[in-house]
Order: sequence, then C-alpha cells, then structure tokens
Amino acid sequence: MLIEFQVKNFKSFRSPATLNMVKTAGRELVDTHTFEPRVPSTPDLLRSSAIYGPNASGKTNLVYALWTVKKLVTQSAREGQKGDSLPVTPFLMDVGSRKKPCEFEVIFVSEGVRYQYGFAVTEKRIMGEWLSTYPKGRPQRLITREYDARKKSDIWGSMTKLSGSRKLLQDATRANALFLSTAIQLNNELLRPAFDWFSKTLHVVSSRGPASLYSMELCKDQRKKGAVLDFLKASDINIDDIEIEEESISLETFPDDMPDSLKKRLKMQLSMRPYSLYRVHKDAMQRFNWHDESEGTQKLFEFAGPILDTLRKGFVVVVDELDRHLHPALVGFLIQLFHDPEINSRNAQLILTTHATSTLGHEMFRRDQVWFCEKDANHATELFPLSAYSPRKNENFEYGYLSGRYGAFPYIKDVQLIKEALKKL
Repeated sequence: MLIEFQVKNFKSFRSPATLNMVKTAGRELVDTHTFEPRVPSTPDLLRSSAIYGPNASGKTNLVYALWTVKKLVTQSAREGQKGDSLPVTPFLMDVGSRKKPCEFEVIFVSEGVRYQYGFAVTEKRIMGEWLSTYPKGRPQRLITREYDARKKSDIWGSMTKLSGSRKLLQDATRANALFLSTAIQLNNELLRPAFDWFSKTLHVVSSRGPASLYSMELCKDQRKKGAVLDFLKASDINIDDIEIEEESISLETFPDDMPDSLKKRLKMQLSMRPYSLYRVHKDAMQRFNWHDESEGTQKLFEFAGPILDTLRKGFVVVVDELDRHLHPALVGFLIQLFHDPEINSRNAQLILTTHATSTLGHEMFRRDQVWFCEKDANHATELFPLSAYSPRKNENFEYGYLSGRYGAFPYIKDVQLIKEALKKL
C-alpha cells in the first residue's frame, strides 16, 4: 500500500511535490473507492489517484521519479560499480538547484507495517538515506546516513535494530549505492519487507518503453495465458489464442560495457515474440504477427500482466498515459476494476496519468483522487489536488477543468503564430 510519495529537485520538480493517497473527510464513494488498511498509524487510503495536466507539465516526470526510486533501491548495490553515475537529473532551470541533490521519500505499508523511506542523491553519490518503521504505531529508526562533505565520508546513526555487524554493512556500502540495497545483498532480513515493497509490490508502467515482458511471461504458462486472454476479451479484444516464440540470444551479443541488467532485459525482450491467433474454422487458426495488431490492442496486452498481478496480490501499479491508444470507455473500465470491492478484494492501488477528461467526473473519482500538474513561470512543475479548490460534492469536474477553473490546462496561443510560421517555411 502506498500512503505518500514526495519528490524534490528532480527533473521538472524543483520544490517538494507530494502525492498523497490518504482519504480526506468526504463521504462520497467511500465503500468502493477507499479502504481501511488496519495497520497501526495508518489512516484510510484511496484505491486510485488520477493526475491530469497539459503536455510537458511534468506528469511523466512524476512517474519517472517513482521508477527511479524503484531502480535505485533494487539495483544500485547489485548492478552498479564504484564510480558509476547514478540515473538522476536535478532541476536544471535554476543555478542553485543544479548543485543540490535530488530527494525522494516514500511512505508505504509492507507486511502489515508502516515504513517511511527516503534518500538524497546526486549523479556521483548518495548524500543521505533514512528509514523508519512503525511496528506498534511509534517510530523506530532503522537507517540513518548522511554524507559529510568536509570529512568526505558518511556519518551513520546507531542503527541498533539491525542484526549482524553494522560496520561490515556500512563498509560494504559504496558511495553510489543505497544502504538498503546493500544490506539485502548481505542477507539482512530485518530490512527485507521494505526492500520487497519496491522490488515486488510497486509496478511502474512507463510510456517510455515496452511493458509487455510481464504479459509475455504469463503467456508462457497455459493457465496464466487464459487469464490474459480473459482480460483482453473483457476489453472487447477477441483474440482466441496467443503464442510466444522464443529465440536463443547470448549475452555476448551485447557490448561489453553495457550494464548486465540492461543486457538481461534486452535479451528477454528480443528473445520472445508474441503472435495472435484467431479461429477461422472449427479446427483451424490463423496466426498474425503481433505488430499487425492495433496499437490499442498492444497497449492492453502490456497492461494485462501488471494490472492482473496487482489486483490479485494487492500491489501498487503506476501507469503513465493510461489513455494512450485506448477508447475513453476502456480507460474508465480499467479504472473501475480498482473500485470494484469484489475484483479488488486485496486493496490494490492504481496511480495513473491521463488526458482523458471523460473520466474526470464525480461518478468516477472522489474529489481527493484527482490531481493536477502544471508548470510555473520558472518552468517548474507544481502538483496539487482538486480538493484544493473545494469543489462541491456533485460538481461537474470535467466542465470545471475544461473551463480553466482548476488550472493545469494548456494555454493555446493565437493562430496568428501559425500564420507567421508558414511564412518562414
């Protein structure tokens, strides 16, 4: 379960931006759109949140920030080497921000316990890292780390709750690796629930690359493939069968200087080829290359694995541009899966970015589930909730947004600029 995510000084985010999944006081749709975690120090939470805003407002950067946190937690100790650069970019439109670290913090629930984890990082090193847990409602600090630039070394807290040699763990932690990631590599089981939340519970489906590997892996199992086909048929995609062909590809095919994690991912991606099959006769199937399918069908196939796994296990899935290549009715269908208590019995959560204003209504979302991104005069992204405008309970959110009441709407320039542009060609 995700409670809160905060990002600061990362890409288009200069000031702290906080996405909060905590239910507010409103009673609308409370039985379907909210749930009680029954975890100490944890309020009622939302089953979904949707982020709207114009192009280039920073919506994708918010998703990318969560993906970056997941990547650094799961891979910084295992895949990186001493001196490797870290995949972070500070806010570049301000001279002072360029020299400051990017900061991330996530508050979440794993195995029935609330955790608060965060870190500050530059391209060269981890500048700070902290982890607290609330097993009985009161905080216990598990990790405290801060880089001292004058001494050119990390200053560590006592961290007495950790088992084994804390000095061994600290000495093994590279400057460009997270302590949480390193400790798991050295089998510190006390930190396992926090690590597993990032590695297993959090799914991030980005528009920046293919997400179909998960679905293709499911289709290699006959029973699980049936689940994927059911998902597609429920979305009015009537494919009768899917075949996955595998080709043997050696890791030696890729450049020596390519990171091992990227080699393995590319190997999986290139070695598996899906084909769709349609029944044309009682005993005959016609096979089609997957790329002959519509982009909407391909996108639904990409969503199938992460969404089904998230709903079945009560995970968290973050989807960038859920509406891309999909009919608005399908977008609404996918969102409502998370609002159905029978389907979403494990309290899975969906966070999405979208331009589909047809879903922006009080029948689809509560007021605290809708968020907006927009950029200020300094090109910095601001993230704010619809509830900041105190909309009425039954207000037409779509009309209010399209009429510019909530901001985060594209400012279309005068058509005269297009006339001038044509003259310059």
